[in-house]
Amino acid sequence: MKKIPAVLALAGLACAATASAAPTDEPWYVGGKLGWSEFHGIKYDGSVANPRNEDKSGVGGGVFLGYQLKHWLAIEGGYDYLDKLEFDYDPNSSASLKAQGIQLAAKLSAPVSDRVDVYGRLGVMASRLSGNGDHANRASPLAALGVEYAFDRNWATRLEYQWTGRIGKQEDVGARVDNGLLSLGLLYKFGGAPAPMPVARPAPMPAPAPQARDFTLSADVLFDFNQATLKPAGRQALTTLLQQIRAETPKDAKLTIIGYTDRMGAEAYNLDLSRRRAQTAADFLVAQGVPADLVSVEGAGEADPVTGSQCDGVKKRAELIACLAPDRRVVVRVRGSAPAR
Repeated sequence: MKKIPAVLALAGLACAATASAAPTDEPWYVGGKLGWSEFHGIKYDGSVANPRNEDKSGVGGGVFLGYQLKHWLAIEGGYDYLDKLEFDYDPNSSASLKAQGIQLAAKLSAPVSDRVDVYGRLGVMASRLSGNGDHANRASPLAALGVEYAFDRNWATRLEYQWTGRIGKQEDVGARVDNGLLSLGLLYKFGGAPAPMPVARPAPMPAPAPQARDFTLSADVLFDFNQATLKPAGRQALTTLLQQIRAETPKDAKLTIIGYTDRMGAEAYNLDLSRRRAQTAADFLVAQGVPADLVSVEGAGEADPVTGSQCDGVKKRAELIACLAPDRRVVVRVRGSAPAR
């Protein structure tokens, strides 16, 4: 019996999750995987009392599409081919059962470093076990653990172990199985744009007060697109800026770190991202010896854009991201008199 309603329910859940989520700057990604598939927990019906010459492992793989809801949460759907289970009923009879399915899962990630994340996936597969002129469809539970390495802002690879349970039905095709798939995957994240060269300079201000001075750093220099973890170039830019501040201001000068984003994405998400980026910069400066009680943090989100309306006519996403780059920035506001000379 075909279970089309189960497949429709999975598709409906994916659409609802995507529609209700706050979009990020770079939400969509696509990928493929290939690896070793093995069946275990096999249960046969009464007609297969002593199966012989079992072949329970082989090559499996699949393709997937993902949508990044938050920096730690994504929804993934895709197609998996899990290879075939082959066995002999008796010296004159054999069976070959092919396992495959369409899956939908939530992906939870946690960063280990600037480029490495560990993650887990939990969801369901609309699985199909078929062979010898018959088939069995059912909703099968699915779970996975993996580690993901980013080559750059667009390309990444992942190593993953996926478990899928209760594939097939004994009364329909003569067997029910669980499956483990150890795979290596490659994925592409849409919307990346080249990062500009590092720059740290005083921002132009009308009639600046002698006791306050602003320094502006490009957020694309400090962080990867839509991330809040400092890059090596970002650490170097902050180190250079701190040397300049120490040379021009007394030790008791107060620093206010203000984060800004561009106008792409949801306003609430941009406000949270700008504050997390400002906090990351503040934590680095404190680690370099700036007293914590002299440092405060603010998130301004997409407020006060530098570009104004100059990017309004840009339609292509990659070009728009590049055009809005000046809006993505971190401002270090220094309050304190200049040191005596």
